[in-house]
Amino acid sequence: MTGCMAMIATAMAEERRVATAGELTAALEAAAEGDEIVLAPGTYAGGLYRENLRGVTIRSAERDNPAVIDGGSYGLQLSDPVQVALSDLVFQGQAENGINIDDGGSYETPARSIRLTRITVKDIVEKGNHDAIKMAGVEDFLINGARIENWGTEGSAIDFVGCRNGLVQNSLLIHTALTVGGSGIRPKGGSKDIVIRANRIEMPVGTGRGIQAGGSTDAEFFRFAEGDKNYEADTITIEGNVIVGGGAAFSWVNIDGGIIHHNFVQGSAPWVVRILNENPGTPIVVTKNGAFHDNEIAFETGGAFNSAVNVGDDTEPGTFRFSRNRWLNLAGPTPDGSRPKLPVKESDGVYGEPLTNAPDRVQVWEFPWGKWLVNATAKSRSVEVPDHAVLKQAVSVKSARFGPLDERPLTGTWRSEDLAGQKLTLPAMSQAILINPETCSGCLD
Repeated sequence: MTGCMAMIATAMAEERRVATAGELTAALEAAAEGDEIVLAPGTYAGGLYRENLRGVTIRSAERDNPAVIDGGSYGLQLSDPVQVALSDLVFQGQAENGINIDDGGSYETPARSIRLTRITVKDIVEKGNHDAIKMAGVEDFLINGARIENWGTEGSAIDFVGCRNGLVQNSLLIHTALTVGGSGIRPKGGSKDIVIRANRIEMPVGTGRGIQAGGSTDAEFFRFAEGDKNYEADTITIEGNVIVGGGAAFSWVNIDGGIIHHNFVQGSAPWVVRILNENPGTPIVVTKNGAFHDNEIAFETGGAFNSAVNVGDDTEPGTFRFSRNRWLNLAGPTPDGSRPKLPVKESDGVYGEPLTNAPDRVQVWEFPWGKWLVNATAKSRSVEVPDHAVLKQAVSVKSARFGPLDERPLTGTWRSEDLAGQKLTLPAMSQAILINPETCSGCLD
């Protein structure tokens, strides 16, 4: 769009306020670039659909009293959207999926620039392979502050098929009756360059996969970045999450690489990690070269627990790297009792010593550049910062990106704030980045 055309479109943009299901359907059909659809508090019928939505925001009028999209086979489906934002909406009681966002089957033209902020999806009716948020062929996306409860028992809270360049963060996922095949977050089908950060996933002990990089996708549904082929997932980073319960906290499936670091796990059984091949006999890459480091794991032998790592057939477990993880066996909290059996020797592992974090506290992760604090709980919580006088809190401004493993973790525009004192309070499901200017010179320039 040229500059003049963009100015015209902005000038003609409308705020479409709706208060009934009919008004919402009409507004969604009529919405044009630059429009906002603003929902008054109340309940609206699900089954909403729109193709080729461009540059539109759909939000509740009141953040603390969000509109509810109730029922339907799906709550909202957007095909081939570009630059669309949804915020402060509740989807409940859908039969199959809560939100569907896809490329309309046109794999060469993905959906792009999608933002979901403070979205709730709960109580999917069907018990099988049904997802709360499903994205297929979406490029450049953010899911921030979602709350998802009780999706399909064999499905995923958030399911990605052939999606690229995205971030899922600060989201709370809870399932009370997940089956063995169900999962929390699962990028697969050619998904690439996705960060899964600072989320909390709670599942029944013994069932479900918390976060899985890869999966089992039928051949016709794969979507690859240009020039790529033959992987379920690629360049997936899983960091700063809290996983409670489940059959496995993390899984690698038909991916070459993938980093899992600075997460806290409690009560996952029978395994903590799985290394699987769910595409045997196909050209899809075998599972190899994953990295698992600086995590804290509280497990308990006996009962449902089997082993720290489950290695499936036709994988390359010897290529994996384990380092600097802290392991504590709650049933035998000694060095020997807490030492896990791993497919390769671990570097600098810590066994049987008290963990530095806990599932219902603010996680404090130390780095050469400073501290990363993660409150992956549903309540506001405070944490002591003894060295507060030398730290600055980084606050994102524009095009801000955070890479905790990088020597200089901040890119884009950030501003700094002094810490008011030794105690710092974090809202529910939030993060704080504390930079030490002495060890990270120029990080906040």
